[in-house]
Amino acid sequence: MEIHNIKDYIKNTPLSMPLGITALGTAASLWLGNKRIHAMCGMLWLGVSAVHTWQHCSKVRQDAAKVVEKMGIMDVLNLPKSKLDLFVRTVEVSSYIPGRVRLYSKALINNKAKCQQVLDYLQGINELDDVKVNEVTGSILILYTPQILRSNKELIRAEEYIKTHVRR
Repeated sequence: MEIHNIKDYIKNTPLSMPLGITALGTAASLWLGNKRIHAMCGMLWLGVSAVHTWQHCSKVRQDAAKVVEKMGIMDVLNLPKSKLDLFVRTVEVSSYIPGRVRLYSKALINNKAKCQQVLDYLQGINELDDVKVNEVTGSILILYTPQILRSNKELIRAEEYIKTHVRR
């Protein structure tokens, strides 16, 4: 057998039986009172466990690479992808029903300039029907038509985040 084939064989061999047998042998050797047999079974158990750990690490690495390839590193790390994504993560989601979202931000309370900045930014998003910002409460009310909003991938991502972070 070539070295490459041996490596593949070891990589794909299920080790649950050998692990179980070596564990039982190690435990059973305690009753025999023979330290050599106990040490030998223990070393076999350690060896099989090491190979199993190597197999597991290799599999985890492969699975992680597939996820990163499929989703992209930004999705895996769940990092904001845009200014809107970052904005949505900085506010508290008070209520959500498709077509109506209420957000809160303590940074908006009694801050006219910040309220105007948020209002200007959100009103610049064409898919939103109406936006109201309340300086007294720090509340942002967003009204939209779900079908129109969902034509924009960035807004779909923001809505998904809002759905999963609504205060109940």
